[in-house]
Amino acid sequence: MSDVAVSHAKTSPGAAYALVREELITALCSLDDAGAAMMTPSCPAWSTKDVVAHLCGLNAEKLAGVQGSLGADEATTRQVADRASLTLPQVIDEWQSLAEPVRGFMAAEPAMAAAFLADLVVHVFDLAEVHAQPTAAAAAATPLSAQRYVPLLQTRVADVVDVALEVELTDGATWPAPDGSQADQMSLRATSHGFLRGVTGRLTRAQVESLGWSGDPSRILDNAWNQYGPFRA
Repeated sequence: MSDVAVSHAKTSPGAAYALVREELITALCSLDDAGAAMMTPSCPAWSTKDVVAHLCGLNAEKLAGVQGSLGADEATTRQVADRASLTLPQVIDEWQSLAEPVRGFMAAEPAMAAAFLADLVVHVFDLAEVHAQPTAAAAAATPLSAQRYVPLLQTRVADVVDVALEVELTDGATWPAPDGSQADQMSLRATSHGFLRGVTGRLTRAQVESLGWSGDPSRILDNAWNQYGPFRA
């Protein structure tokens, strides 16, 4: 996988997803039962196998036409519980068996493919906190994954705290502050990796505060920052 650092600007989310999945599965296949049972600090209720069960279940439920938000707590809990009796190799086998139909749906639904890619990249780095594993494909896909969350954050900040936020990802692109009647303006400058880990709740508040803010981000961090849940303790 050393030559997998494809240009994120030229790679579709579906193609990037396939590369990251292959890299992760290769690493997972070396784990024994103890490794599969290791807990992940960024997903404190989940073991390594549970994280993979969620990734697999997300694919399976999308292909099965399950309705509702497949990333909601109720759905992710179900995805893990449905595979509780399986071993990690069995979960990996199921995930691999879905590769071809997943490729088809991602080609047809690029916006959904981007969401699935972002989720996968976030969890690859969650697992890398406890396992020595390659992350070259995930790192290459990080700018593409991070950009999914920028407009979501800008809209949330504008609506909740009345701030027009400009975001510059130093290894990606710049999103100007959205037009509107916001009372204040602010900018954020960060790497794609730092932004992605931060906005998905993987960093502490102090770590997020240390990103490149143009002013005091307290209002944003208090009310509108995290896409998922509270700051990491």
